[in-house]
Amino acid sequence: MHILILGGGVFLGAALLRGALERGHELTVFNRGRAQSAWPEGVQAIVGDRSGDLSALAGKPFDAVIDTCGYVPADVRGSAEALRGVKTYCFVSSVSAYASSRHSPIREIDPLADFSKIAPTDRDLAHYGPQKAACEAEVQKVFGEHALIVRPGLIVGPGDRSGRFSHWPWRALKGGDMLVPDLGDDEPLQFIDVRDLAAWIVRLVERGERGAFNGTGPANGPACCWSELVAVCQDEAEKRGSPPAEPVPVAEDFLLAQKVEPWMELPLWLPSTDPENHGFSRVDIQRAERTRLTTRPLEQTVAAVMDEGLPPEDDPRRRGKLTRAREAELLALWRARPAEAEAP
Repeated sequence: MHILILGGGVFLGAALLRGALERGHELTVFNRGRAQSAWPEGVQAIVGDRSGDLSALAGKPFDAVIDTCGYVPADVRGSAEALRGVKTYCFVSSVSAYASSRHSPIREIDPLADFSKIAPTDRDLAHYGPQKAACEAEVQKVFGEHALIVRPGLIVGPGDRSGRFSHWPWRALKGGDMLVPDLGDDEPLQFIDVRDLAAWIVRLVERGERGAFNGTGPANGPACCWSELVAVCQDEAEKRGSPPAEPVPVAEDFLLAQKVEPWMELPLWLPSTDPENHGFSRVDIQRAERTRLTTRPLEQTVAAVMDEGLPPEDDPRRRGKLTRAREAELLALWRARPAEAEAP
């Protein structure tokens, strides 16, 4: 099978490329050539900007396309129209495309975000969810029931440029008292290793699957939770000779009162008391499991992140996240609370 990957240079695109090559497919990538210029043997690279001229793709005998980098509706419309002759157009969307995360579980049949006010050329990532929903609609206008839509949750693992999941393995490697949100009954966490997501998408394309699929983890097993993530990070860090990391649970109301920003400053934390967050890590993946989605043990993902090394404090992936100084300040304030409460 001759597969075209729109993107292919970083993270999911790179994992898709490796996964497709391992299964013997012919590969072409189309991107701006900024993230990567050297490609594995046998990979044809076409340099171009999808927001401009797509003529270099015209007449190419692709069997399938995997669109990893579409969020501007006009760009996706252009690529879908230019590639309308392929058998399978796989668009990588997001669970953020759903209209609401208030309920659970979130299923593929649930309403998508309203994109009626999203301009075709909107590039403001503050509108990411509606943009993805609009892009799905553009693919379906061209391919109809033959479109393949994959809606991943948080994608994690080696090569992740966001640093959200990676924050926790990195923090465990530093040891010492580690601030973690106190979630009472322990809220679930959903994410998927980029290598598992890529391997599954390639298999979907091979089989000519159609329709929409949620893609997150863990698959075919018990849900992951905060305490498990913290414990695995501790164990993997200690295997590497790091000083012990000691979790210090801190109440959510205290974190909010101290204006700790959920998700971004304290990565992966979404206040359990906010009904808007209820379904975010309760996404139904039964349809994906029926198409043989498998996910690796959490230990392997954490180990792979640690194996990449501990980045310096000024690394862009750390930007906006809880610093050691801010963490120490919050822990000091937290520990001072009982004494203040008991004072006459």
